[in-house]
Amino acid sequence: MKTAESFYTSLGFAKMPASFWPKSDLYPVPSGDKRKKNTHASAWHLDLDSDIRSLMSIEPNPSWFTTAHHELGHVYYFMSYTRPEVPPLLRDGANPGFHEGFGELTGLAAAQVPYLKSVGLLPADFKADETAFLLNDSLIAIPFIYWSSGVMAHWEADICARNLSVSEWNARWWQYVRDFQGVEPPTTRGEEFCDAATKTHINDTPAYYHNYAFAQVFKHQLHDYIARKILKQPPQSCNYAGNKEVGEFIRKIMVQGLTADWRKILRDATGEGLSTRAMVEYYAPLLSWLEKENAGRPIGWK
Repeated sequence: MKTAESFYTSLGFAKMPASFWPKSDLYPVPSGDKRKKNTHASAWHLDLDSDIRSLMSIEPNPSWFTTAHHELGHVYYFMSYTRPEVPPLLRDGANPGFHEGFGELTGLAAAQVPYLKSVGLLPADFKADETAFLLNDSLIAIPFIYWSSGVMAHWEADICARNLSVSEWNARWWQYVRDFQGVEPPTTRGEEFCDAATKTHINDTPAYYHNYAFAQVFKHQLHDYIARKILKQPPQSCNYAGNKEVGEFIRKIMVQGLTADWRKILRDATGEGLSTRAMVEYYAPLLSWLEKENAGRPIGWK
């Protein structure tokens, strides 16, 4: 978490409020403890002012390293638009996908090899397998789109808008998991179960998860602009840390909160509307490799 905070302070942002540290719940519940805890990471702007907290269960591994950076994307968005010029009712993301997008952007930046070297998590002489790193990025971003705007969104629409009978909830869930993701349960899951309810956003933030699909596109657009236009580095291997111009670019978007239409904010910042162009270009080297590796193999599932 301190490394993630340093990422932002190196860009010219302030340190997080001192109250963040004692009021947040950042680590797993000890074994044998009777307290129960939602282990899905989240960040909270409790008073739309300075009371900012996070709920996580951090362990020392790569996944939680990028997750810690992701959650601080939310935190610094909170902090940036919390200013007198932005009324409390407009202290929110330009749309919810912007909030997830800044989290995802920070997570993507935290997984770049030059950044990992700069913070000492990779040795200076580490020779990256660029295809492997791109494949890892892609397995986070691309399937997530079909999960968040496919499985989650379609199932919720059936429940909330189409009055799907409760006797069909679990079967419909697994139908979408199969259709959109090509995954089937190892054994039959009957209607005595509600497997969708294992997903925290089904329970406490309904009709929200499609914003993560938006965020995958949004983050690549911002990342592409930062890498190419500001850093003059390849988007697949760059380092934001220490660059105040990068911080100013991010801050100009963040400080507006919900005071302007998100389409205008995005176009003003990057010069283009919402587009998958940057995402396609980011993964182009991987796609070429995959086409060779998978030549002659059946693609997809029945």
